[in-house]
Amino acid sequence: MKDQILGDREKALEAAYFSQEDAKLLAKLRQKAPLDEIAVAMGRKLRVDDPELLLRIRATGISPEAAPALFLAPLAQVAWASGSVSKQEYKAVLRLALSRGVDRDSPSYLQLINWLDERPADSLFELAAEVIRSAFSVLPADERVDRIKSVVDACREVAEASASPLNWVLGIVDLNAVSSSEDRTLDVICRRLREGAPK
Repeated sequence: MKDQILGDREKALEAAYFSQEDAKLLAKLRQKAPLDEIAVAMGRKLRVDDPELLLRIRATGISPEAAPALFLAPLAQVAWASGSVSKQEYKAVLRLALSRGVDRDSPSYLQLINWLDERPADSLFELAAEVIRSAFSVLPADERVDRIKSVVDACREVAEASASPLNWVLGIVDLNAVSSSEDRTLDVICRRLREGAPK
């Protein structure tokens, strides 16, 4: 009985310690930010309540206003899969961003254009997948699966954008419309988004 009480107390102290450490990390993030609310704003925008993740996002230099672009980063990742972004892929990414409520004049839209003009490092794409996973982790399992499928479907749409325009006009379904590099990238995105998710 005494051992159980000590064990429970240790667990409570450990939880309090981690809570204090999270608070310290948030405080450090706020001290480095131009505004005290930057971390809270990013957390609210990303629906993530992970101070370490917020610190890593902040370290990328992405402004809090542009942070929602991380949810669109997989689209840019697929567009870059073949080594360059085609005009059709570029248009598809921006069309999909607009269809998801991103305004043309918003910092997120401009951030996305920057990523399409100059390929970001793989670490940014990995971070974006982590942000998406964290945001989706609060959802019920079936909704999480639906949201992941929605992201992957949008990525596939970008991958298929480079298919011959004549095929689209004629309504020809080209099973080889997605290149092997795009297919591999889609697989990577799918795996990253599903990491740690219940089966």
